[in-house]
Amino acid sequence: MDILLRYTLDIIAEVYDVNPYERMTFVHCPNHRDKAKENKDFGMVHIGVGAKRGNKPLKIIKRNGQPFSFHPTYLTFKVLPSGTIHSELLLFRQGVDDAYVARISELVKKHDEVLLPMLSLTHICHRTYNRSYEFLPLHKAISPEEVGSDGIRLMSPKYHFPVDSDRGFYDLIVAFVLLYALVESFICIGEGREPNLGKMLKQFKEWYIGLDNIEEDFEEEEGEKEEEDFELTEIPNLDSYSFVRAGKWWAVLARDKWRCLSCGRSAKEDGVLLEVDHIIPRSKGGSDDMINLQTLCKKCNIGKSNKDSTRL
Repeated sequence: MDILLRYTLDIIAEVYDVNPYERMTFVHCPNHRDKAKENKDFGMVHIGVGAKRGNKPLKIIKRNGQPFSFHPTYLTFKVLPSGTIHSELLLFRQGVDDAYVARISELVKKHDEVLLPMLSLTHICHRTYNRSYEFLPLHKAISPEEVGSDGIRLMSPKYHFPVDSDRGFYDLIVAFVLLYALVESFICIGEGREPNLGKMLKQFKEWYIGLDNIEEDFEEEEGEKEEEDFELTEIPNLDSYSFVRAGKWWAVLARDKWRCLSCGRSAKEDGVLLEVDHIIPRSKGGSDDMINLQTLCKKCNIGKSNKDSTRL
């Protein structure tokens, strides 16, 4: 789960042009601490991010009138005892004052023409604890009457284990990336700053459309290859020669800092030819998802061939 979270945060950095490690801190459950009076285990497990605690009290007031010293919102990957995993945004971890709830509701309503189709596209639903089974528009569900003291959650579908790149991981990551735009906006409101939700939703849309285009272009290229009749007599049977679209190719090289993950040499400093390798070869069912791609130099890639599935 830690690897999944860090991989997703790298995507978030690319999509929104932010450094999530600078603004966010990791949250865990269970979180056993050496100096804790009592450590408890829970039926569920989660890992995610919440805003780092600052030096000044937030603009958010608790229901008892005391100011918050930490943000009450966090975003996690959550595993349940039923054997499922999903992405979840908890808007209010503790009881917050009505004014803050109203600000969040107004923000959501302002952008609902763009936000709600995106939530629908990624199959994210909302749930309140007061009226869990009544259908309410999201901005109406975010109200003092509905939120109460237990908060409101936005959740992706639950995926049963085993989960892999073809069985849920892709959808979990996309949902987490979208929900991050809301987390960032709620943090801004809590700190008295103007949120950039509109801009972030536009960035998400551009990124998501780019993913669809990559998928369609790849399928078209595969179809064209099947129709062609040509011989590859001198080129070794390497999985790296399978087609990877230019945009994704560039994204993999940039993510891996333009270095071979095996020998550490770079194109700029050492003049090596970098290639994008399928960790699990396509000939053995490997996907073209970013999580299954890594940067190797030509020499290391030839050595790896399609007989090895080492994730470097």
